[in-house]
Amino acid sequence: FLWGSKRTGPDLARLGGRYSDEWHRAHLYNPRDVVPESVMPSYPWLFENKVDGRLTPKKMEALRMVGVPYTDEDIEGAKEAVDGVTEIEALVAYLQHLGTVVTKR
Repeated sequence: FLWGSKRTGPDLARLGGRYSDEWHRAHLYNPRDVVPESVMPSYPWLFENKVDGRLTPKKMEALRMVGVPYTDEDIEGAKEAVDGVTEIEALVAYLQHLGTVVTKR
């Protein structure tokens, strides 16, 4: 097989809204508490680590250059928007967003 071609785990492309935030937190803290046969590792540090927002405005500017519709106000307020947010909160928000803005052409 080619490196990177082996799929491990489920497809997360349309995961958003399928499970509650609490389910995701429990699953990421100790996957076998939620899915006994899971081989996924646990990520307990996500509950302690805070998001480092210092580079967030620069990342948003780069994304805007490739078409993401961030406004100047979005970018200016980005660092403050993530101040105090834990990595688990950010990851759960991301997972809940996956597949929710898919539109038909």
